[in-house]
Amino acid sequence: MNNKIYILVAVLGIVVILGLRAGGTDRVTELFDRDAESNVFQEIKILKQKNEDLKKEIQDLELNIKQLSNRNLALEAIQTEIEKYKKLKGDDAVFGNGIAIEIQGALPTSWFVDFVNELFASGAQGVSVNGIRISNTTAGFDMLPQGQILLNGSILSAPYVFEAIGDYAVLAGTMEMPGGILSRLKAVYPSLEIEMERREVIQMK
Repeated sequence: MNNKIYILVAVLGIVVILGLRAGGTDRVTELFDRDAESNVFQEIKILKQKNEDLKKEIQDLELNIKQLSNRNLALEAIQTEIEKYKKLKGDDAVFGNGIAIEIQGALPTSWFVDFVNELFASGAQGVSVNGIRISNTTAGFDMLPQGQILLNGSILSAPYVFEAIGDYAVLAGTMEMPGGILSRLKAVYPSLEIEMERREVIQMK
């Protein structure tokens, strides 16, 4: 009888131990799974944050590139304007193709001024009259008693040759357009002889 009791107790002990072991293993597995799941979510969170940071860096770089591009364009535009005004100032020699307009006959000074202004307004990089370059230091045109024109201390006589460096098509188109300066001049002075031609090389000092 006592032996049976001992055997039963032993069996019960083994069952309890196995149960505890099984339960412990489940809990350990559960804890491991929970930690693994937590780590995965943590990694996802980190990746998301890194992705947002990367997007922000890309946006900043794109903005910097755009600003740099705009700045370079602005600098190029400024440099172009500087070169343009240098040419207009007349300090440096300029050369290029362009247009020449020859007028044979007497012409009041007001028409000289109109011609020069029209050529510059049409994009001419340089303008000269009878070889004398017009710049921002030009004193102006004066009429002498004999009908001659005084420019920068030099006396101009007919024929008067206006030369302009620039796009020939644009310059010629502006000069010859209906209601333009040539049509007005011909209407006022029909006896004037006017010739216009393309010049491949014009040099102004």
